[in-house]
Amino acid sequence: MPTYDVIVAGVGAMGSAACWQLARRGQRVLGLERFDIPNAMGSSHGINRIIRLAYFEHPSY
Repeated sequence: MPTYDVIVAGVGAMGSAACWQLARRGQRVLGLERFDIPNAMGSSHGINRIIRLAYFEHPSY
């Protein structure tokens, strides 16, 4: 049975970058994704965008 040093939940933009950085530093990484890849359900998409809560966003943005 494989073992991992780190498990990343969600491999969108940030999760996949985390997986890559950890792996290139020698960590054994498992990235898990709930949806198909690619998908529009991540924190950087549409109404799910986390940053939207941090500042006013003009409707045409």
